[in-house]
Amino acid sequence: MDLQTRHTPSTPDHFDPVLAKQLLGPYLDAGQEVPAQHPLHALYQRWLAWEDGQSQAQARYADRLGADQGVGRDEARAILAIGSLDSDDDYMLVHTRHALRLFVGRGRDTENNITRIPGAKNVGAALRTLWLLSHQDHPYADWRLLLTEHEIDGLLEQLAQATQAAQASIERLKESGLHLSILKSREPAKVGLGFRSPYGYMITRLVMAFDLNVRVVKTLTGRNLISAAEERDMINERLRAIRACFERVFRYQNILQVPAYASITREDVRAPKTGDVRDRVRALAEIWPGLPIDVLERRKLPRHARQFYRETARPLEDQVEESVSEGGLL
Repeated sequence: MDLQTRHTPSTPDHFDPVLAKQLLGPYLDAGQEVPAQHPLHALYQRWLAWEDGQSQAQARYADRLGADQGVGRDEARAILAIGSLDSDDDYMLVHTRHALRLFVGRGRDTENNITRIPGAKNVGAALRTLWLLSHQDHPYADWRLLLTEHEIDGLLEQLAQATQAAQASIERLKESGLHLSILKSREPAKVGLGFRSPYGYMITRLVMAFDLNVRVVKTLTGRNLISAAEERDMINERLRAIRACFERVFRYQNILQVPAYASITREDVRAPKTGDVRDRVRALAEIWPGLPIDVLERRKLPRHARQFYRETARPLEDQVEESVSEGGLL
């Protein structure tokens, strides 16, 4: 029995949408109807009926929010009434002015010719922008988030090593009977966080690691273990690396929030459907050449990337459950 015979209306139990799509491919790809006199017209009608059935099943599935069979619509939709998980206000205690300035940044002052220095709080907001674009299947947002995660992990490691080395100098003094404590503020600043993405808290960890590093370095200076000039060099070395990272994040945001680039998806990169999409993809590739294939194919993703499921032409009950909106649930 050939493929076409297997898909005639006289054999409804044997309708195979995958094989039907193969036969009808030239017409479906071109968005054309199969002529009534064509031998595949009956198969095309079966295909349309099958698609309608799938659409109706998907609509029912969505209306019941993906609930299992036997669960009523009203029961299923009660999930929308559940409030989101919440917590008390998050905050951090900052002991040094250096760390607090790193968090709040510095605005531009044209009168005194002072340039802007991005603060960690705004960097967290910029990373949230990339995170939201990542949720729209934007491959370049995923790539930039991956690079930022890697860079911040490196900065945290460098800070940890520098802090441990400085603390080791203090620990060695115990052998001579001298016990020194790490400096801390008598009134540390309580700074509210309120970030709306995991990346804001990643940046907060960086600020707190820097705060501890500054405290240890200032302890060395105050206990005559290093000079004031050495203190400045050690602190500025860490600051330069962190601020360079912050500047890069803002450049990522400034480029990707341009409307022409913000709407690009992986499907656009793989197979642009129009000349305009092709031009926008090409322009973004010129800004950041070399999009890794592992990122494009979603084999390598940021830590907090959203899971996507691809639709395939198979019965609804065989499909992987789609992500369903569930009110404020995590």
